[in-house]
Amino acid sequence: MRVSRWKLKNFGLKKKALVIFLLFVILPTFGVGVLVQYRFNEILMDQFISNTKRNLDTVTSRLEEQMKMVEDIANYMILNPDMQAFLRPNSPLDFDQAEKHKRNIEDFLTFQLMNKNYIKSISINGFNGNNIEMGEPILGEELNWQTKAKNRKGRIIWSAGYPSYSSWSGNINLISLFRVLNSYNDITTPLGNLTIRLGESNITSLLESGIDKESGYLYVIGADGEKILQSNSSLKLNYKPDATMLQSLEAAGQKTMSHVINNEKMLTFYRSMENTNWKIIAMIPEKVVNEQFRSVKLIMGFILTAILLLCLVALLGFQYTIIRPILRLKIEANRVKLGDFSARVPIESNDEISELNRKFNEMVMTIQELIEHKFKLELRERESELKLLQNQMDPHFLYNTLDMIRWTARLEKAKQSSQLIEMFSKFFRLGLSNGTYQTTILQELEFVQAYLFLQQRRLGKDKLRYTLYTEATLSEEVILKAIIQPLVENFLKHGFDRKKPFNSITVRCYQVSDMIWIDVIDNGKGLSTAKIQSLLAMRQSSSTESGEARGGALSNIHERLSIFFGEEYGLEMLDTAGAGGWIRLRIPYSNFDRGDDRD
Repeated sequence: MRVSRWKLKNFGLKKKALVIFLLFVILPTFGVGVLVQYRFNEILMDQFISNTKRNLDTVTSRLEEQMKMVEDIANYMILNPDMQAFLRPNSPLDFDQAEKHKRNIEDFLTFQLMNKNYIKSISINGFNGNNIEMGEPILGEELNWQTKAKNRKGRIIWSAGYPSYSSWSGNINLISLFRVLNSYNDITTPLGNLTIRLGESNITSLLESGIDKESGYLYVIGADGEKILQSNSSLKLNYKPDATMLQSLEAAGQKTMSHVINNEKMLTFYRSMENTNWKIIAMIPEKVVNEQFRSVKLIMGFILTAILLLCLVALLGFQYTIIRPILRLKIEANRVKLGDFSARVPIESNDEISELNRKFNEMVMTIQELIEHKFKLELRERESELKLLQNQMDPHFLYNTLDMIRWTARLEKAKQSSQLIEMFSKFFRLGLSNGTYQTTILQELEFVQAYLFLQQRRLGKDKLRYTLYTEATLSEEVILKAIIQPLVENFLKHGFDRKKPFNSITVRCYQVSDMIWIDVIDNGKGLSTAKIQSLLAMRQSSSTESGEARGGALSNIHERLSIFFGEEYGLEMLDTAGAGGWIRLRIPYSNFDRGDDRD
């Protein structure tokens, strides 16, 4: 190990560059490319599975809705008074009454057939001899299903797919609902048989819309494990899901599984229908999925190869444009190391290496001056650190001293003095920066409240009144420190009118669309329109002359807000025609949901 390290130390810059490029550029690039390729394949597979699941969920829901509509028709038939009267076994109806009830029933069934094209025909065979046939004339072997419906004594039974013949469409496959219609007044008395026939092709087309019908295989299995129907492509697979597969799919729920069928790996999707207890199984060969993504994989491979070639070209360019000039610079630097300050590097171009050579030449000429400057700079930095430490200690010492005086006043039962010291201490504490220049609206309002409280005690409660308000949702919004208090102080210095019975100032914080508006409104001396325009013009400039302290403060606040939040935010002065002052601050609202409509 020591020998290998010694050999590495003795490598030249060219060999080291080759090793670095190999270890930290080429090999990582190749590794990352392979990893990205693998991960990209996983993402594509996950995306394919998610899309298939979503499509299968959609068609399953639509199929459940269709079956539920058919079952609703069967339920309505039992509750229909016309049906009960048409099929009642005793008190036979006369011809006109029977025709009236039959026409009402046929109108309802005609409406259902016209609006639900997947229903082929509806048959009602009453035990009293009254019959109704609607839709396509169909002949098929249905005795077995009618017998099962009879044994169910009024409960719905769904058939598996069975062949039939339609006078309109020829040979077709059907899936039908069979039910014995019992009397509404006496549910143990059967009145007739109801058969609602659905085209198997309509159901198959609906389910195949959720998968690739050219390469996917689809099965619908009944509650007892019997095959209800299967897609046309499934006929080529010559396979029927067995009990073992059904158990594993039911245990996994909606999780996608893999099964090997006829020596072919399949992605298997499983869904169940609540109303019919049918199981929907969709299987898609993994090779079909991979085939869909082959072009993307080829592009990724091409990109990886191109990156590796570019890395090799970059290595050669690095050798000729950087390493060789650096080796030359190394020779001259060794001369400087030995104390020869006459060393110079030739400048042959205008690139960065030549600029480095030029700076090297300048450095050699002024190295003694730089050394001296470095020592002085270190001394100044140490002095700055000491002053910073002192500045941090003094405010805390003053705050702690005020707190001690406040408690002493309380112990001496000087309530008002204690309260004033407490508010001054709070004002001082909130004003400390502690290295930060941000605060919340609530803390800034507390800072303003402490300031106004002290000013109110100085000027008198009758002379100064104030109101602070903010919406609850804005209390934790970020704002710059000492951004509202200077506006309040401006009012007391320049806008306070001692001739008025009382002076009031109001601070309101509220949301407007995606902004927070902070209005500072007073009833003081106010400003004329010309004065406002003058201050606004001053706000755009950097003038902070002593005679325009108010304009300088406004300009400073506007500049701080614009720099921190953006140019569209800042300070705005509203014209009140001399009736007091109105200044508005605009900052962004961080919790604004741009998808909602707000006033």
